[in-house]
Amino acid sequence: MDEFFSLWAQWGILDYSQYQTVKKWYGDLKVAWEKIDVTFLLQLGFQREKAERILSYRKCIDLETMAKQMEDLGVRIFCVDDADYPSRLREIPNPPSFLFVRGTMPLLHKTLGVVGTRGMTDYGRMATEKLVGDLTRNGFTIVSGLALGVDACAHAVTLKNKGPTVAVLGCGVDCIYPVENSNLADRILLSGGAIVSEHPFGTPALRHHFPLRNRIISGLSKGVLIIEGGVKSGALITARYALEQGREVFAVPNDITKRDLSGTNHLIRRGEAKLVEKAEDILDEFGMENANRELPLCYSNFETEILGLIVNQGKSIDELTLETPYNVAKLSEALINLQLKGSVREIGGRWVII
Repeated sequence: MDEFFSLWAQWGILDYSQYQTVKKWYGDLKVAWEKIDVTFLLQLGFQREKAERILSYRKCIDLETMAKQMEDLGVRIFCVDDADYPSRLREIPNPPSFLFVRGTMPLLHKTLGVVGTRGMTDYGRMATEKLVGDLTRNGFTIVSGLALGVDACAHAVTLKNKGPTVAVLGCGVDCIYPVENSNLADRILLSGGAIVSEHPFGTPALRHHFPLRNRIISGLSKGVLIIEGGVKSGALITARYALEQGREVFAVPNDITKRDLSGTNHLIRRGEAKLVEKAEDILDEFGMENANRELPLCYSNFETEILGLIVNQGKSIDELTLETPYNVAKLSEALINLQLKGSVREIGGRWVII
Protein backbone atom coordinates (compact mmCIF):
# COMPACT_ATOMS: atom_id res chain seq x y z
CA MET A 1 0.00 0.00 0.00
CA ASP A 2 1.45 3.36 -1.07
CA GLU A 3 2.01 5.71 1.88
CA PHE A 4 -0.34 8.27 0.39
CA PHE A 5 -3.16 5.73 0.34
CA SER A 6 -2.53 5.21 4.05
CA LEU A 7 -2.57 8.93 4.71
CA TRP A 8 -5.83 9.42 2.84
CA ALA A 9 -7.37 6.38 4.54
CA GLN A 10 -6.50 7.71 7.98
CA TRP A 11 -7.76 11.17 7.06
CA GLY A 12 -11.07 9.43 6.38
CA ILE A 13 -12.88 12.25 4.57
CA LEU A 14 -13.68 10.71 1.18
CA ASP A 15 -16.75 8.71 0.35
CA TYR A 16 -16.67 6.85 -2.98
CA SER A 17 -18.05 9.75 -5.04
CA GLN A 18 -15.60 12.23 -3.52
CA TYR A 19 -12.73 9.80 -4.05
CA GLN A 20 -13.58 9.60 -7.74
CA THR A 21 -13.72 13.41 -7.93
CA VAL A 22 -10.28 13.77 -6.32
CA LYS A 23 -8.82 11.29 -8.81
CA LYS A 24 -10.46 13.11 -11.72
CA TRP A 25 -9.12 16.50 -10.65
CA TYR A 26 -5.61 15.55 -9.55
CA GLY A 27 -4.84 12.27 -11.29
CA ASP A 28 -3.43 10.50 -8.24
CA LEU A 29 -3.66 10.78 -4.48
CA LYS A 30 -0.04 11.86 -3.97
CA VAL A 31 -0.55 15.01 -6.02
CA ALA A 32 -3.91 15.59 -4.36
CA TRP A 33 -2.43 15.28 -0.87
CA GLU A 34 0.07 18.02 -1.61
CA LYS A 35 -2.31 20.38 -3.44
CA ILE A 36 -5.79 20.00 -1.97
CA ASP A 37 -7.04 23.11 -0.17
CA VAL A 38 -10.14 24.62 1.43
CA THR A 39 -11.52 25.73 -1.93
CA PHE A 40 -11.51 22.20 -3.28
CA LEU A 41 -13.03 20.81 -0.09
CA LEU A 42 -15.83 23.34 -0.45
CA GLN A 43 -16.40 22.05 -3.98
CA LEU A 44 -16.54 18.51 -2.58
CA GLY A 45 -19.50 19.62 -0.46
CA PHE A 46 -17.93 20.40 2.91
CA GLN A 47 -18.94 23.51 4.86
CA ARG A 48 -16.09 26.00 5.32
CA GLU A 49 -15.78 25.44 9.08
CA LYS A 50 -15.54 21.69 8.62
CA ALA A 51 -13.17 22.06 5.65
CA GLU A 52 -10.80 24.15 7.74
CA ARG A 53 -11.07 21.73 10.64
CA ILE A 54 -10.27 18.64 8.58
CA LEU A 55 -7.34 20.41 6.91
CA SER A 56 -5.98 21.15 10.38
CA TYR A 57 -6.40 17.49 11.34
CA ARG A 58 -4.46 16.41 8.24
CA LYS A 59 -1.34 18.06 9.67
CA CYS A 60 -1.59 15.84 12.75
CA ILE A 61 -1.46 12.52 10.85
CA ASP A 62 1.87 10.86 11.61
CA LEU A 63 2.70 8.29 8.95
CA GLU A 64 5.48 6.71 11.00
CA THR A 65 3.24 6.20 14.02
CA MET A 66 0.48 4.88 11.78
CA ALA A 67 2.83 2.39 10.08
CA LYS A 68 3.90 1.03 13.47
CA GLN A 69 0.29 0.73 14.61
CA MET A 70 -0.60 -1.16 11.44
CA GLU A 71 2.32 -3.53 11.94
CA ASP A 72 1.52 -4.12 15.64
CA LEU A 73 -2.15 -4.86 14.93
CA GLY A 74 -1.62 -6.77 11.68
CA VAL A 75 -3.64 -4.29 9.62
CA ARG A 76 -3.66 -3.75 5.87
CA ILE A 77 -5.51 -1.02 4.02
CA PHE A 78 -7.22 -1.78 0.73
CA CYS A 79 -8.17 0.99 -1.68
CA VAL A 80 -11.27 0.43 -3.80
CA ASP A 81 -9.03 0.39 -6.89
CA ASP A 82 -6.74 -2.36 -5.52
CA ALA A 83 -6.81 -5.80 -7.09
CA ASP A 84 -7.07 -7.30 -3.57
CA TYR A 85 -10.10 -5.21 -2.59
CA PRO A 86 -13.11 -7.56 -2.15
CA SER A 87 -14.63 -7.68 -5.63
CA ARG A 88 -18.19 -8.24 -4.41
CA LEU A 89 -17.97 -5.19 -2.15
CA ARG A 90 -16.68 -3.05 -5.00
CA GLU A 91 -19.92 -3.72 -6.90
CA ILE A 92 -22.24 -2.02 -4.39
CA PRO A 93 -23.40 1.60 -4.57
CA ASN A 94 -21.01 3.79 -2.56
CA PRO A 95 -18.45 1.15 -1.53
CA PRO A 96 -15.87 2.19 1.08
CA SER A 97 -13.04 4.08 -0.60
CA PHE A 98 -10.63 2.50 1.87
CA LEU A 99 -11.03 -0.66 3.92
CA PHE A 100 -8.97 -1.37 7.04
CA VAL A 101 -8.47 -5.12 7.41
CA ARG A 102 -7.08 -6.50 10.67
CA GLY A 103 -6.06 -10.15 10.49
CA THR A 104 -6.48 -12.33 7.42
CA MET A 105 -9.34 -11.80 5.02
CA PRO A 106 -10.63 -15.31 4.19
CA LEU A 107 -11.90 -16.36 0.80
CA LEU A 108 -15.15 -14.54 0.11
CA HIS A 109 -16.58 -16.54 -2.78
CA LYS A 110 -19.02 -18.33 -0.46
CA THR A 111 -20.10 -15.84 2.18
CA LEU A 112 -23.29 -15.27 4.13
CA GLY A 113 -24.10 -12.32 6.32
CA VAL A 114 -25.89 -13.28 9.56
CA VAL A 115 -27.44 -10.54 11.68
CA GLY A 116 -30.12 -10.13 14.31
CA THR A 117 -31.20 -8.57 17.56
CA ARG A 118 -28.90 -7.78 20.47
CA GLY A 119 -31.67 -9.05 22.76
CA MET A 120 -31.45 -12.62 21.49
CA THR A 121 -34.01 -15.08 22.88
CA ASP A 122 -33.47 -18.79 23.54
CA TYR A 123 -35.27 -19.43 20.26
CA GLY A 124 -32.90 -17.07 18.45
CA ARG A 125 -29.87 -18.77 19.96
CA MET A 126 -31.18 -22.18 18.97
CA ALA A 127 -31.84 -21.03 15.39
CA THR A 128 -28.44 -19.35 15.12
CA GLU A 129 -26.54 -22.34 16.47
CA LYS A 130 -28.35 -24.78 14.21
CA LEU A 131 -28.32 -22.80 10.96
CA VAL A 132 -24.87 -21.23 11.25
CA GLY A 133 -23.37 -24.52 12.37
CA ASP A 134 -24.78 -26.35 9.35
CA LEU A 135 -23.79 -23.56 6.94
CA THR A 136 -20.26 -23.36 8.33
CA ARG A 137 -19.84 -27.12 7.91
CA ASN A 138 -20.91 -26.59 4.31
CA GLY A 139 -18.02 -24.22 3.70
CA PHE A 140 -19.62 -20.82 4.21
CA THR A 141 -17.66 -17.86 5.54
CA ILE A 142 -19.90 -16.02 8.01
CA VAL A 143 -19.91 -12.21 8.04
CA SER A 144 -21.50 -10.33 10.93
CA GLY A 145 -21.14 -7.22 13.06
CA LEU A 146 -19.63 -8.41 16.38
CA ALA A 147 -22.64 -6.95 18.22
CA LEU A 148 -24.09 -8.60 21.30
CA GLY A 149 -26.77 -11.20 20.70
CA VAL A 150 -27.22 -12.89 17.32
CA ASP A 151 -24.08 -11.38 15.76
CA ALA A 152 -21.77 -12.61 18.51
CA CYS A 153 -23.48 -15.99 18.55
CA ALA A 154 -23.00 -16.35 14.78
CA HIS A 155 -19.27 -15.60 15.08
CA ALA A 156 -18.88 -17.98 18.04
CA VAL A 157 -20.72 -20.86 16.35
CA THR A 158 -18.58 -20.40 13.23
CA LEU A 159 -15.41 -20.59 15.32
CA LYS A 160 -16.71 -23.65 17.16
CA ASN A 161 -17.17 -25.38 13.80
CA LYS A 162 -13.66 -24.36 12.60
CA GLY A 163 -15.04 -21.99 9.97
CA PRO A 164 -13.80 -18.58 8.83
CA THR A 165 -15.61 -15.45 9.97
CA VAL A 166 -15.37 -11.71 9.33
CA ALA A 167 -16.49 -9.04 11.82
CA VAL A 168 -17.42 -5.63 10.40
CA LEU A 169 -17.15 -2.76 12.87
CA GLY A 170 -18.77 0.64 13.17
CA CYS A 171 -15.54 2.02 14.66
CA GLY A 172 -11.82 1.74 14.00
CA VAL A 173 -10.33 -1.76 13.92
CA ASP A 174 -8.22 -0.78 16.95
CA CYS A 175 -11.36 0.07 18.97
CA ILE A 176 -13.25 -3.19 19.54
CA TYR A 177 -16.91 -2.51 20.24
CA PRO A 178 -18.64 -3.64 22.32
CA VAL A 179 -15.80 -4.23 24.79
CA GLU A 180 -17.64 -7.32 26.08
CA ASN A 181 -16.73 -9.00 22.78
CA SER A 182 -13.01 -8.22 22.93
CA ASN A 183 -12.21 -11.86 23.68
CA LEU A 184 -14.39 -12.98 20.78
CA ALA A 185 -12.55 -10.53 18.50
CA ASP A 186 -9.22 -12.04 19.61
CA ARG A 187 -10.50 -15.52 18.83
CA ILE A 188 -11.62 -14.42 15.36
CA LEU A 189 -8.11 -13.12 14.64
CA LEU A 190 -6.38 -16.19 16.09
CA SER A 191 -8.58 -18.46 13.97
CA GLY A 192 -7.44 -16.79 10.75
CA GLY A 193 -10.43 -14.50 10.35
CA ALA A 194 -10.62 -10.74 9.97
CA ILE A 195 -11.95 -7.60 11.60
CA VAL A 196 -12.71 -4.88 9.07
CA SER A 197 -13.87 -1.28 9.01
CA GLU A 198 -13.96 1.72 6.72
CA HIS A 199 -13.20 4.01 9.66
CA PRO A 200 -9.68 5.28 10.50
CA PHE A 201 -7.72 4.22 13.59
CA GLY A 202 -9.10 5.71 16.77
CA THR A 203 -12.64 6.23 15.44
CA PRO A 204 -15.16 5.58 18.25
CA ALA A 205 -18.38 3.63 17.80
CA LEU A 206 -20.95 6.29 16.97
CA ARG A 207 -24.65 5.67 16.36
CA HIS A 208 -24.65 6.85 12.73
CA HIS A 209 -21.76 4.54 11.85
CA PHE A 210 -23.79 1.36 12.23
CA PRO A 211 -26.16 1.69 9.26
CA LEU A 212 -23.07 2.32 7.12
CA ARG A 213 -21.44 -0.75 8.70
CA ASN A 214 -24.47 -2.82 7.73
CA ARG A 215 -24.06 -2.07 4.01
CA ILE A 216 -20.57 -3.60 4.22
CA ILE A 217 -21.90 -6.78 5.87
CA SER A 218 -24.35 -7.30 3.02
CA GLY A 219 -21.88 -6.05 0.43
CA LEU A 220 -19.34 -8.72 1.32
CA SER A 221 -21.96 -11.49 1.19
CA LYS A 222 -23.82 -13.57 -1.38
CA GLY A 223 -26.87 -13.27 0.81
CA VAL A 224 -27.99 -12.20 4.27
CA LEU A 225 -29.79 -14.27 6.92
CA ILE A 226 -31.89 -12.36 9.44
CA ILE A 227 -32.49 -14.13 12.77
CA GLU A 228 -34.75 -12.10 15.09
CA GLY A 229 -35.13 -8.36 14.85
CA GLY A 230 -37.68 -5.61 15.09
CA VAL A 231 -39.27 -3.91 12.09
CA LYS A 232 -37.07 -0.84 12.66
CA SER A 233 -33.96 -2.73 13.79
CA GLY A 234 -30.44 -2.63 12.42
CA ALA A 235 -30.98 -6.17 11.16
CA LEU A 236 -33.72 -4.96 8.84
CA ILE A 237 -31.53 -2.07 7.70
CA THR A 238 -29.05 -4.74 6.63
CA ALA A 239 -31.83 -6.57 4.79
CA ARG A 240 -32.76 -3.35 2.99
CA TYR A 241 -29.17 -2.79 1.91
CA ALA A 242 -28.98 -6.40 0.72
CA LEU A 243 -32.07 -5.94 -1.43
CA GLU A 244 -30.67 -2.74 -2.92
CA GLN A 245 -27.39 -4.54 -3.67
CA GLY A 246 -29.13 -7.46 -5.39
CA ARG A 247 -28.31 -9.94 -2.64
CA GLU A 248 -30.52 -12.80 -1.51
CA VAL A 249 -32.32 -12.18 1.78
CA PHE A 250 -33.33 -15.03 4.09
CA ALA A 251 -35.32 -14.82 7.32
CA VAL A 252 -36.20 -17.17 10.16
CA PRO A 253 -39.91 -16.86 11.06
CA ASN A 254 -40.61 -15.72 14.60
CA ASP A 255 -43.27 -16.25 17.25
CA ILE A 256 -46.29 -14.12 16.25
CA THR A 257 -46.80 -13.11 19.90
CA LYS A 258 -43.39 -11.38 20.07
CA ARG A 259 -44.28 -8.12 18.34
CA ASP A 260 -40.94 -6.49 19.15
CA LEU A 261 -39.21 -9.21 17.11
CA SER A 262 -41.63 -9.32 14.19
CA GLY A 263 -39.15 -7.98 11.65
CA THR A 264 -38.42 -11.34 10.05
CA ASN A 265 -42.12 -12.10 9.65
CA HIS A 266 -42.52 -8.63 8.12
CA LEU A 267 -39.85 -9.41 5.50
CA ILE A 268 -41.39 -12.78 4.67
CA ARG A 269 -44.93 -11.36 4.45
CA ARG A 270 -43.78 -8.65 2.03
CA GLY A 271 -42.00 -11.18 -0.15
CA GLU A 272 -38.64 -9.52 0.56
CA ALA A 273 -37.08 -12.54 2.22
CA LYS A 274 -37.20 -16.30 1.75
CA LEU A 275 -38.44 -18.26 4.73
CA VAL A 276 -35.72 -20.41 6.30
CA GLU A 277 -36.30 -23.40 8.54
CA LYS A 278 -33.11 -25.33 7.82
CA ALA A 279 -29.75 -24.84 6.12
CA GLU A 280 -30.97 -26.63 2.99
CA ASP A 281 -33.37 -23.76 2.33
CA ILE A 282 -30.35 -21.51 1.77
CA LEU A 283 -28.18 -24.12 0.06
CA ASP A 284 -30.97 -24.93 -2.42
CA GLU A 285 -31.36 -21.25 -3.29
CA PHE A 286 -27.68 -21.11 -4.24
CA GLY A 287 -27.83 -24.44 -6.08
CA MET A 288 -25.59 -26.19 -3.54
CA GLU A 289 -25.75 -29.72 -2.20
CA ASN A 290 -25.60 -30.28 1.55
CA ALA A 291 -22.12 -31.74 2.00
CA ASN A 292 -22.98 -32.49 5.61
CA ARG A 293 -26.23 -34.31 4.86
CA GLU A 294 -26.80 -37.16 7.29
CA LEU A 295 -28.70 -40.40 6.89
CA PRO A 296 -32.30 -40.29 8.15
CA LEU A 297 -32.49 -40.78 11.89
CA CYS A 298 -34.19 -43.86 13.29
CA TYR A 299 -36.43 -43.51 16.33
CA SER A 300 -37.83 -46.16 18.62
CA ASN A 301 -41.60 -46.29 19.12
CA PHE A 302 -41.09 -44.76 22.56
CA GLU A 303 -38.99 -41.89 21.17
CA THR A 304 -41.57 -41.26 18.47
CA GLU A 305 -44.26 -41.05 21.14
CA ILE A 306 -42.26 -38.49 23.13
CA LEU A 307 -41.60 -36.40 20.02
CA GLY A 308 -45.33 -36.35 19.33
CA LEU A 309 -46.03 -35.02 22.81
CA ILE A 310 -43.57 -32.10 22.62
CA VAL A 311 -44.00 -31.21 18.95
CA ASN A 312 -45.85 -27.92 19.48
CA GLN A 313 -44.94 -25.82 22.51
CA GLY A 314 -42.62 -28.30 24.19
CA LYS A 315 -43.07 -29.91 27.59
CA SER A 316 -41.27 -29.98 30.91
CA ILE A 317 -40.35 -33.36 32.28
CA ASP A 318 -42.91 -32.85 35.05
CA GLU A 319 -45.64 -32.35 32.45
CA LEU A 320 -44.54 -35.50 30.62
CA THR A 321 -44.75 -37.59 33.82
CA LEU A 322 -48.32 -36.37 34.33
CA GLU A 323 -49.36 -37.07 30.73
CA THR A 324 -47.71 -40.48 30.32
CA PRO A 325 -47.41 -43.69 32.37
CA TYR A 326 -43.60 -43.38 32.39
CA ASN A 327 -41.41 -42.41 35.33
CA VAL A 328 -38.80 -39.62 35.35
CA ALA A 329 -35.86 -41.98 34.80
CA LYS A 330 -37.35 -43.55 31.66
CA LEU A 331 -38.40 -40.18 30.25
CA SER A 332 -34.98 -38.65 30.99
CA GLU A 333 -33.24 -41.51 29.18
CA ALA A 334 -35.44 -41.01 26.10
CA LEU A 335 -34.94 -37.23 26.08
CA ILE A 336 -31.16 -37.57 26.38
CA ASN A 337 -31.11 -40.04 23.48
CA LEU A 338 -33.19 -37.63 21.39
CA GLN A 339 -30.84 -34.80 22.36
CA LEU A 340 -27.83 -36.85 21.23
CA LYS A 341 -29.58 -37.36 17.89
CA GLY A 342 -29.93 -33.60 17.57
CA SER A 343 -33.72 -33.75 17.66
CA VAL A 344 -34.59 -31.99 20.92
CA ARG A 345 -33.15 -29.44 23.28
CA GLU A 346 -33.98 -28.19 26.76
CA ILE A 347 -34.75 -24.45 26.87
CA GLY A 348 -35.89 -22.78 30.05
CA GLY A 349 -36.86 -26.10 31.64
CA ARG A 350 -38.91 -27.22 28.64
CA TRP A 351 -37.93 -29.81 26.06
CA VAL A 352 -38.55 -28.62 22.50
CA ILE A 353 -37.95 -30.01 19.04
CA ILE A 354 -35.12 -28.45 17.02
